This record gives sequence, structure tokens and C-alpha cells, in this order.
Amino acid sequence: MNAIDYFFYILSEVDSFFWSYVGFVIICVSGLYLTFKSKGEQFRVLFNIRKNIKMLLADAATSKEGLHPFKLFFASVGGMIGIGNIVMVGIAVMLGGPGTIFWMWVASFCGMLIKYSEIYLGVKHRVPNGKGSFNGGPMYYLQDVFKNKFWAILSAILLCIYGVEVFQFTTLVDRFETTFKFDRDIIVYTLLIATLYSASGGINRLANVCAVMMPFFLISYLIACSYIIFMNISLLPDLIINIFKSAFTGQAAVGGFAASTMLHAAYLGTSKAVYSGDIAIGYDSVVQSETRVLCPINQARLSIIALFMDTVICTFSSITIAITGAWHRMQNFEPSEVMARIFDEYFPFSEYFLTAVLFFAGFTTVIAFFVVGTKAAMFLFPKYGKIIYLIYGATSFVFFANFPEEKVAIMMNVTSVFLVILNIVAIIKMRKEIEFK
Repeated sequence: MNAIDYFFYILSEVDSFFWSYVGFVIICVSGLYLTFKSKGEQFRVLFNIRKNIKMLLADAATSKEGLHPFKLFFASVGGMIGIGNIVMVGIAVMLGGPGTIFWMWVASFCGMLIKYSEIYLGVKHRVPNGKGSFNGGPMYYLQDVFKNKFWAILSAILLCIYGVEVFQFTTLVDRFETTFKFDRDIIVYTLLIATLYSASGGINRLANVCAVMMPFFLISYLIACSYIIFMNISLLPDLIINIFKSAFTGQAAVGGFAASTMLHAAYLGTSKAVYSGDIAIGYDSVVQSETRVLCPINQARLSIIALFMDTVICTFSSITIAITGAWHRMQNFEPSEVMARIFDEYFPFSEYFLTAVLFFAGFTTVIAFFVVGTKAAMFLFPKYGKIIYLIYGATSFVFFANFPEEKVAIMMNVTSVFLVILNIVAIIKMRKEIEFK
């Protein structure tokens, strides 16, 4: 085993230990605590979406500073809903079996109020940036809660690392190379230029890009998955039973699939839900702190709706992979290839369609995270942070573009481990100032 392989082996062990024994517990316990404390705020928000949107718009009309909340909603959804909803949840089902879907639902349900709390604290502790908008996020509320800059600086550094979304960037490069047979270096540098240009316009440009791209992805992908599920509808009742059964008993070996345990399913389902929905990561808090809404509650409620949409996409992806049996019969394919293979069995020209879908989903996430990373870098170095981050990001994208998808995904997961711990500690410590009504 060479040094690089050993490095990734260590990261894999850290990732597995945390999400098997620590991450699952803190996400569920803190999420359930906030659910009881708020008397089920996520249910009230989801059952009264129209009322909450009216309150949000009325609040937004009272201020001119900051961005419109719906613009930020698209930026938020663009960052959350991406390749992780297709490939990462696919990895979870492929490795852990259908039981991972149940644990993904649990983590998403618990994560709704963690996400709410992040946004609430981000808006409450934000500061004007002198450009007609605001700066906020974990760097700012960590600074206030711990009364020193160390944890805020650590959070900003981790967001800088996490902001270079090398997994989704690499997946896009792989898809374009596989589909169109272009030279890999040309794909890498073309995608890099597009990313740097789109991200350089900040959250305002990000929101505009996401508003154009996300509707196509959401509608077309849901229709395609719905058709495949409908064509296998007779298998759905047994699949639902298997999802709940294997969530607690593990999954016996099937075909080329190795058996998994309950802990393994919980680890995979939880970690991929956190990654896909950016739960306790802090990304969304940075983005939505730029809102012109004055009341933190109104903006925080919008994040529950966004996470629900993210969970719906993850569910459709997971059910499609499970109901077609791809989770055990396509073990020899790259993660980004699995959905393409499934679509190819049902639709003509599916490879081109899925490549387009992955681009619309993944590109918005790559630029969204890069924008947040840039803001974190400017927190660390107000004068030169942006240019430093552009150089760091460009170098990282090019360097990791030739690594296997699974290894790059592990890097993102491990970075998320430390961000989750920091944000959960801050939320629990500041729980008394978080309001729900």
C-alpha cells in the first residue's frame, strides 16, 4: 500500500467510525430534541407551506438590503440538490442495501430542524458587508457563542476545503468523458473556467444560474424515475417491507452484493443524507444569511421546504435503484454509471439525457459550494481571500480530477465530519435563543 492509498484508508476508517457510532447518534438525538422542543415545527411548516410563503414575502417587502428570499431558495436548492442525490445515495444503496433508505429518511427528518437552527443563527448573527447585503454563517455565530475567533477560523478553513466540491466536479468530468469521448484535460479545464466564472459573481449570480438550471433537472428527473418505478410497481410493496426490515436486521448477500449489517446501513444512510442535504454543514447558513428578510424564523422555515425537496429527490433515486435490482446486479460499475445503465434499459438516448441531468444538477452544486468557500476565505483574509481561494480551488479541481470517485467522496465526507461536530455543538449551546414561532 503506497502513501496515497494509506492516506485514503485512514480517511475511510475515520469516516466509517464517525458515521457508524457518533454521527448517526448526534444527528438523531439533536434532531429529536429540537423536534420535541419546537413541538414538531417541521410538520407545521410542511403542512402550511402557502401560509409560510406569504409571511416570508410580507417580511421581505419591508427591507431593501440583501437578496430576495426566493433567489436564495434557488441558490440553496442548487447547492443541496445535485449529483449527491443521484450518485451518493446510489453508493449508499449499492453498499448497504435498501435498508439505507430508511436511515436516510430518519436523518433527513431529524436534520430539518438542525438545518432550521443553522439558518436561524446565521440570519440572527449576520453582519452588513457594506455592499447592500450581509455576511453570515457558522463563522459568525461560532465567534459569538465561544467569544473567541479560534472556532470561527477553524469553521472557515473547513468550509474552504469543503467548498471545493471535488467529488461532483470529478463525476461530471467522468460523465462527459464517457458520453462524448472528449479529451479529459479539455473537459477539466472547460468545466473549471465555467465554474470560476459563475462563482465569481457571488450568491446573486449563483441564484440566477440555479433559477434557470434547477427546474429542468427537477421536472425531467422526477418524471423519468416515476416512469421506471411505475413500470415495476408490482415490486413496490415487497420493496417497502424490505426497506424497513433490512434497516434493523441488515441485508443478506444477494448475487454480487456482500451482506451488510444494521450499523452499516445506518452509517451509509445517515452520512449520505447529511452530505446530500448539507445538514449541519453550514453551507446553507452562509447563503441564506444574505436574505432581505428581517425575521430569522421566516427564512429558516424556507430551509425546511428546501430539505424536504432534497429528500424527495434522494428517495426517487434510491427507490429506482432498489426496485430495478440494480443495487445488487450492477456492483461492477462506477457509481456515476449505475443510473445511466438503469435509464438505458427504459429510454432511448438515455446516456445523453442523464449526462445533461447530472450537469444541471452537479454544476449548480459545484459553483454554490465554491461561492461559500470564497466567502469563508474572505472571512479569513478580507483583502486577498478571494484571489487566494481562486488559485487554491483551480489547483484542487485539476489535481483531484483524476482520482477515483469513491476516494474523492471520502474526502468530502471526512471534512463534513468536523463541520457537523462544530455546528451541532454551537446549535446545542445556543438552543435557548433559537425560536420556532
